[in-house]
Amino acid sequence: MTTSSTIRSATAADFAAIRAVVYEVWPIAYREMITPEQIAYMLTMMYSDDALNKQVNEEGCVFLLSERDSNIEGFASYAPLGNHAFKLHKLYVYTSLHGRGIGKALLNTVKQQVKDAGGTSLELQVNKKNVAQHFYTQQGFVIDHELVLDIGDGFVMDDYVMKALL
Repeated sequence: MTTSSTIRSATAADFAAIRAVVYEVWPIAYREMITPEQIAYMLTMMYSDDALNKQVNEEGCVFLLSERDSNIEGFASYAPLGNHAFKLHKLYVYTSLHGRGIGKALLNTVKQQVKDAGGTSLELQVNKKNVAQHFYTQQGFVIDHELVLDIGDGFVMDDYVMKALL
């Protein structure tokens, strides 16, 4: 018997599972947008234990995991920006599980937790070439502005900032 997915808060013990998701998803999702070198650089920059610990302990990021039968399906992370605004930093689901509502369930949980914390808006960044922006539009987000960020080592993130009112 297959159980339904549950969403729970992640701990430092889950960092390897979080990394497993992005190391599978990123080379596929971003192959048409950024170089393999930039993918490797960003994965190291954002997903080492030190980087994840900093996100949780210094930046106030909350990580949520979607899990079914003790298997991680995907994750999301978000943090407060101030002034009742929050930012969705990450939302990734194993490629083979796309289209099953896991990302939507994670996003809805983030939205509810943000509302419960007094948040009135949620924003995110998405690469301008990323088809995921269509998913976010379906979930009530609109493009607010463009943002180009120098992330070091000669790499940039060329994104849209999308926002949703909660």
